[in-house]
Amino acid sequence: MQKKWHALQAQPIGGNAERMPFAATMAVLVTLLFGGLIQSMTYLNHDVAWVLYSTERLLDGGTFGRDIIAANPPLIWWINAPIAWLARLLGADPVNTFRAVVLVVLAASLTASDRILASSGMHPRARVGLLIGLALILTLGVNRDFGQREHLAVALCLPWLLIMARRVEGIAPSRAGALAAGLAAGIAICLKPHFLALPVLVGLFVAIRRRSLRPVLSLESAAIVLTGVFYLAATWAFARPYLTEVVPLISQIYWGFSYSLSQVILGQPFPIILCLTALAVAWTNGRAPAAMVIALAALGFLVAALAQAKGYTYHVYPVIALALVSLALSALDSTQSRFRLAATGALAIGLALLTLQSTAALGNRMAGGAYGKTTACLVDMVQQHVPADGGFMAFSTHPYPGFPVANYSQRRWVAATNSRLPLPAVVRLRAESSLQPEAARVLALAEAAERAAALKDMGRHPSLVFVDDRARRHAIGTLPTDFTAFYTEDPAFARLWENYVEINTCAPGIRAFKLSKES
Repeated sequence: MQKKWHALQAQPIGGNAERMPFAATMAVLVTLLFGGLIQSMTYLNHDVAWVLYSTERLLDGGTFGRDIIAANPPLIWWINAPIAWLARLLGADPVNTFRAVVLVVLAASLTASDRILASSGMHPRARVGLLIGLALILTLGVNRDFGQREHLAVALCLPWLLIMARRVEGIAPSRAGALAAGLAAGIAICLKPHFLALPVLVGLFVAIRRRSLRPVLSLESAAIVLTGVFYLAATWAFARPYLTEVVPLISQIYWGFSYSLSQVILGQPFPIILCLTALAVAWTNGRAPAAMVIALAALGFLVAALAQAKGYTYHVYPVIALALVSLALSALDSTQSRFRLAATGALAIGLALLTLQSTAALGNRMAGGAYGKTTACLVDMVQQHVPADGGFMAFSTHPYPGFPVANYSQRRWVAATNSRLPLPAVVRLRAESSLQPEAARVLALAEAAERAAALKDMGRHPSLVFVDDRARRHAIGTLPTDFTAFYTEDPAFARLWENYVEINTCAPGIRAFKLSKES
């Protein structure tokens, strides 16, 4: 037995991997394609739609930080650039091209993960069950957030996480496998600075379990670090306005989109409980390093979600997805019935809740759902009132109704941002009964920045302007604020606004203003 263990340790990952039967491979692929087909029947996520749409400005010679202004760093735009270029080259729809490329990324992640799982001795039947579950989690389980950075991060990190679990067992990957997994994980971690919690937690666990830093100071770790260094250099070289102009402003006003830690925790009990359960089961079992590594990755994403202080569904998606994978691995690897029962029970409950959430979200975004009907109506409205060479925009604290309407209406979005970034800070500070000097300074800064941006965007003479006037609005809740009244306090904006007349709209709470023919 000892000789067999040492022989196994000497083999690189993939050395004696048992191939999955062709029928099983096809079952995983069909499941992935089925999930992708269902996703294609829904409207693209607003953030994903904005990134895909605005990336074309980079292809036209634009600069990130000026032609595209966003709180997020530029990597996701650079990732989307080849997709937008490919769509142009083929004359294909960018949304469909994007979905197809994401499915290819998911398929590559599942293929690499299967190879690593096979090297661990997992039976093909167990692997096919796990991979089919993963295919569903990575497509239908992401509900409305298909293609978000967190969604891509899970797929890109998964092979690296499984490799780190094999490092705990003293088994090293091939050089090519380590390099590929490290580069993919490096890209994923660079998508957001908050994701640094992942390599910290996973690296500490591997070092403690092996009582050595050597497994952590590996080729894949070097690839992650070098990817980060190259990304920072590229940002300085090609997106310097983002660092020198956007970040200084965003750092002072972006808190307007945030909530307190207690509000975020109370608003997302399911992923938090699921993550802690996966950690407890993996820790108590102790036999499955892969389950523990992936549970710690779920914890890392949870730390990132709490640090962002917004409670968005896509922030917690990786927590749910990886916690479910960890529970599945615990159930498969445990030899004791009590651990298997606990893992299986928690997994079943988690999958049931995720299924309910996803079914509701996907149904809502299909043609027959409430969101789908309203979005289709707005798309028709933009096409009717905006000429083919014209443009439109919106005054809203949320990317909607601008996106994904711009993608499906094939009309130009004239604004540099997907939403009015300083506006939540303005509204929140104006709602205060009294302001300290620092708060008054920030209010003046936010007002000046937003008015300047609004004038610049309106200077492009959009044919149609939406104004979000719903009772509850993103980031400001029910605070009573008339957006048009705020902007027309500026005489220069008021003169431009005189050229617009209000027209009827089919979207409740979304007002519409059309540029008059006389102007």
